[in-house]
Amino acid sequence: MRSKYLRQLYVRFLRPRIRTELGRQRAKLIWFVWGYSGVLILRRFSLTERLHLLWRFLTVDWNVPHSHYPSEIKNIVRDLAARRAAPGEGMVEAGCYMGGSTAKFSIVCKLLGYKLWVYDSFQGVEPMTERQKQQSYDFSGEYAATEEVVTRNVACFGEPEVCTFVKGWFRETIASGSLPGSVRLAYIDCDLDTGTEEVLRGVLPVLAKDGLVFSQDYHLPSVRALLADPSLWARLRTPPPALKRLGANLARMEFPVDQAARTP
Repeated sequence: MRSKYLRQLYVRFLRPRIRTELGRQRAKLIWFVWGYSGVLILRRFSLTERLHLLWRFLTVDWNVPHSHYPSEIKNIVRDLAARRAAPGEGMVEAGCYMGGSTAKFSIVCKLLGYKLWVYDSFQGVEPMTERQKQQSYDFSGEYAATEEVVTRNVACFGEPEVCTFVKGWFRETIASGSLPGSVRLAYIDCDLDTGTEEVLRGVLPVLAKDGLVFSQDYHLPSVRALLADPSLWARLRTPPPALKRLGANLARMEFPVDQAARTP
């Protein structure tokens, strides 16, 4: 009840007075910062590393506009940190906006020995079809940032040496089999069911046996419907994953370990 009341106060009185996206993000951080609490108990890292990780995440939040919550990053980092990288193994980020999540993921990937392969059109969300517009808000062209902006943000606040940036629509990049190694974890944030399927098509053949896929778009009806559709998994020639919703927007997919197409 208190949470709902405070949100109403924020929406009615505070948000109209904050003119920039970054300003609104900073205001919301005061309320949602508790979501990072799980970072402080990650046993994979020393206490010094945990505190440093938290500080760097907060620095990104204060300086780079993004569209995720601290608790979502915490959930992804927790699963990635379950083990260190095997040789040649990496994480995929499909959709990076201005590089806020990219910077955070790059810090964790460097600590654990993973590469970070970042795929984005750098033109915003792909133009939506009429069918997609009827099912959802029209995201066409939103969340656009140039590659120069993203790489600058990652250079300032992340670890650019572990990152490889691939520009283009997913059907031309990930779905075409461009991934350079085994994928330990994939993070999809593209706001489209078609883009989600294209990423899955490219990632699943090289997903590690204990690999995971996260969708940041599970709040969208079209994406939920896609992931619940048996015909999707038939097209991808894989059994449906165990799917768990983690908050309002995020969902995790865990696939059967005996899937024939998986990497060793």
